Formats: sequence, C-alpha cells, structure tokens
Amino acid sequence: MLGRWLRLCLDITFPASCEACGTALEPGHPIYLCPRCVALIGPPEGMLCERCGAPTAESVSCTGCCRYPPAFSSARAAAWYVAGSPLAAAIQSLKYRRRRNVAGALGSLLAERYPFAADVVLVPVPLHPVRLRARGFNQALLLARALGRRLDLPVAARALLRRRETRAQPGLDATERRENLREAFRVRASGAVAGRRVVLVDDVLTTGATADACARALLAAGAVRVDVYTVGRAP
Repeated sequence: MLGRWLRLCLDITFPASCEACGTALEPGHPIYLCPRCVALIGPPEGMLCERCGAPTAESVSCTGCCRYPPAFSSARAAAWYVAGSPLAAAIQSLKYRRRRNVAGALGSLLAERYPFAADVVLVPVPLHPVRLRARGFNQALLLARALGRRLDLPVAARALLRRRETRAQPGLDATERRENLREAFRVRASGAVAGRRVVLVDDVLTTGATADACARALLAAGAVRVDVYTVGRAP
C-alpha cells in the first residue's frame, strides 16, 4: 500500500508517459506502456515453426531449422517484433535510452504469455563485459528477473558467460551470425543448470544464432533441455 501511494505521489509530481508512444499516463498507472500500445502488442499467430517460432507454411519446421537444426528445443516469443511497432519502440527505449522501468512492463507481458513448464530455471543471455560497462545493465537479465518475480521462477543470473566480444549482429546474415558466435559462450556455474530444464531469456530473437550458441553451451554443461523465450520475434 505504501509503495502504491508513493508511486501515485511521484506520478503527480513527475507525470509519466508511455515509453512507446509518449502518451501521458494516468497517475498510478501500473506499467510504463499505455493501454492502447499494450492492446496493439498481439501474440504471434498463424502457423509457426515448432522449433524456432518463425512463420512457416510448408511444414511443422521451417526451412532454416531443417537445414541447420538449432540446439534449443523450441523458441517462443510474447509478440512479433516489427520496426515502428509499440513493442519495438519499448524495447529500443529499454536498450538504447536506458529506460530500465520498461523491463517491468515487458516482464508482465512475458509472464502473461509464458508457454513453458513451471519446473525450469531462467537463464538470461549475457552481454560481454565491455558492452555491459557501456550500457550499464543487461536487458536480458532485467527481463528474466521481472518474469521470475511474477511467476516465482528461479533466475540463474550468472550461469552463462560471454567469453569473447563479438561483432554486432544486426546486418549479418544467418551464416555470418553463426560463425560470429562460435564458442562465444560458456557456462561458469554448471551446478545451476546441470540436470535442469532451462528457459533462455532475451529481448528479441532474429535468426536464433545467439540462442543456438547459448543452448549448446548449456547442454554441454548438463542441462537436459533448453527452450528460448523472448519478448519479440522477428517475423
């Protein structure tokens, strides 16, 4: 109750606005996205690849997964990631404007559409220390913690380590991304994942190369299964 009143007083003193569209929010609004933007962030629909979650029309698995089967068992997202959409604006606000409060709103979306079992451990995709220092936080860790709080799931925050700095993934094709991430991750806390089902958490899944590299490291360390869950999925 005290927290609710404090939030209300802060909103009256410093009015909040939607992180996606800039619309003023009513005092005490529980998340930093307006109702209109939340309504526009619909779940992925249609026929999806059973492995990576990409749109497919030919079979249960897409062409990419048939050609290069990923190490993870499945990948699902809370919504499609489309340039110019409220979801894209919210994720960019979190990552590039350093608006950490957006992680709570996106965590609520993740929790609402969570598709996996309850006996899992959440593992965030790590940033390299150089990029972590530059950004100041790991958005995947913030999302994993928000999801974990809402569903009472454990988070292994330090299970994975990105052991070498890689080129930025945007602009690389699928083959270049896989090569860029080869042996880029290792598990430094095998006890947190050995014998466990793991849900790997990140902000956006594009080709799945990062998730695949992480899953290979987790399975090598004894994880029995790795599924991937992201806020957005590039269609």
